[in-house]
Amino acid sequence: MNKITPIAAWSYLVIATLLEAALANKGLSLSTTYTNIAIGVLAASQVATVGAIYLGLKYEPRAVVGIAVASLFFAVLAVVLALGSLGH
Repeated sequence: MNKITPIAAWSYLVIATLLEAALANKGLSLSTTYTNIAIGVLAASQVATVGAIYLGLKYEPRAVVGIAVASLFFAVLAVVLALGSLGH
């Protein structure tokens, strides 16, 4: 792994988290539906970044990667449903 890769991944995670916080606090003016979708996409990309860079899922068997993908799906689903319930 390149020396810059963990620093770039960490920087992306920080920026994405700050963007999620701005979206959740209505700092950016989007409708509730678009806010939920944007936060879900950001959360999914953060999980994928951590899985690919820090956990080394690229070198694992397909079954382990499948479990990670299923976990990603349910994590994003939980975030979207939680944020959706806050909007009502």
